Amino acid sequence: MPFYQFQPHPILRRFVQSYWAIRADSLITPVSDHGVIPGGYIDIVFNIGDQICSSDSGRVFFDRAESSVAGPFDRFRRFRAKGKFEFLGARFHLGRTPFFQYIPLRELRNRAVPLDAIWKEKDLKAELKALEIGLAQISEMERRIAHMERFLIKFAQLWQEPDTVVTRSLSLIEESKGRISIEALASALQIIPRQLERKFTRRVGLSPKTFCRLTRFHHAKSMLESNHEPSGADLAYACGYYDQTHLIQEFRLFTGQTPTRYERLQPVGFFLYGALSNR
Repeated sequence: MPFYQFQPHPILRRFVQSYWAIRADSLITPVSDHGVIPGGYIDIVFNIGDQICSSDSGRVFFDRAESSVAGPFDRFRRFRAKGKFEFLGARFHLGRTPFFQYIPLRELRNRAVPLDAIWKEKDLKAELKALEIGLAQISEMERRIAHMERFLIKFAQLWQEPDTVVTRSLSLIEESKGRISIEALASALQIIPRQLERKFTRRVGLSPKTFCRLTRFHHAKSMLESNHEPSGADLAYACGYYDQTHLIQEFRLFTGQTPTRYERLQPVGFFLYGALSNR
């Protein structure tokens, strides 16, 4: 399944990490269940194809010709595509998502919420509807991205500076590869754990503890993907897991597979929030 990434306009780079696009047609190439490995990100997703349903519940997750704010995810999720499978998205830097003033990001966890349900401004809703119609009528990827980018540049006027406590905590978690306690994190930031939790979940959408687990898992996944790194119990201990059983449990939660099976399949590409894998 082809996946493409693009760099945003310099004006938008302070909060947009990248643009991405993915497409397939199940009528030509069978598209079965696909899984999303969570990365903690939040995306604006434009569904240019047909409906996408959650394989677990069967409910519509992304409606046809609709734009949504999606994520963050804290577990592996499978989706089923029928017909045309095509998305265009904009991914935001962690802690720099501009939606928190409309909705606490914790309310987006494991969900996709229509954009027009978040914004109250009539002008924004009208521009959004025009964008959705325009994207459905344009076939060239470059023109689609330009169309979306013009909208995002207008949206940039709503940008607010990120919370320094949140951005600093994200840096400390990533520097430690997820191996830092919430107490140590709060102490380094000179803030009480409860206040850190409240700020973090509002601006990131996940708790600091959950994000530490995701960060540690992605470190283990990166090591597993390298042919020269340890595996099994050695990998678990190298990444700070109590034992190999704990590592296996985390891999099943975040990838739907054991580390051994994941290493053998080596999923390639990205879909929305993390690596794309076939079931």
